Amino acid sequence: MSSKSKRLGSLADVFQSEKLEGTIRKIRLDRIAPSTIQPRTDRKKGVEELASSLKAEGLLQPIVVTKSENEELYKIIAGERRFHAAKMLSWTEIECKILDRNEKETYRLAIIENLQRENLSAYDEIDAISHLKSLYGYTDSDLGSIFGKSRNYVSELLGIAGLSKRELELCKSAQINSKNLLIQAAHAAKNGGFPDFINLYTKGELKTVKDAKEFNKISGRSDKKKQSSPDIKKHTGNFEHCKKRAQ
Repeated sequence: MSSKSKRLGSLADVFQSEKLEGTIRKIRLDRIAPSTIQPRTDRKKGVEELASSLKAEGLLQPIVVTKSENEELYKIIAGERRFHAAKMLSWTEIECKILDRNEKETYRLAIIENLQRENLSAYDEIDAISHLKSLYGYTDSDLGSIFGKSRNYVSELLGIAGLSKRELELCKSAQINSKNLLIQAAHAAKNGGFPDFINLYTKGELKTVKDAKEFNKISGRSDKKKQSSPDIKKHTGNFEHCKKRAQ
């Protein structure tokens, strides 16, 4: 057998034994597919700029993939935007790092990669953490350990997921993108003060996390006095008036 045949035989043995963990090699783009459970909702954000960078500098870091149930295909764990940028440039193959991971581990790694590299939006992060908790049964402490956050931080993020679909849409429309402000919005909803909270934010009367905490402090106190205070709605409807009353 020629040395070339031996080399080809060795490669075939590697693929058949599936001992691919950690190996890096080029894979045809038509054998790679994005994962169906990707934490980022806007999957192609910034792809054109990335394509320009790939064209000028080449691929500086391989994308990370794992074998799918269909042995001919690989699912992307990390680097989906690089994959789309390569397709935009009509590349036929791309360098990949291959990991042997199950679906649960694949999704967890995809979330971690996005958090570390691409900064998920607050809404994407909330969806991702909620998905991990509901689908795989992680506790708040487990999730805190995975993402290097405190259990309390995770619990507060999951509290945001408790907002109704309508309330989350109103937060998005008002362009509330801060996690800390969203946490305060969730507290306001719990106290029954969400309509006033979103109204004040939209008007620009509630601007900072400090403002939001003060609103919730007053709103929570007022909520306990609903029986004896028929003008509560008027009071919570004017934030500056509420703050003066509290002083």
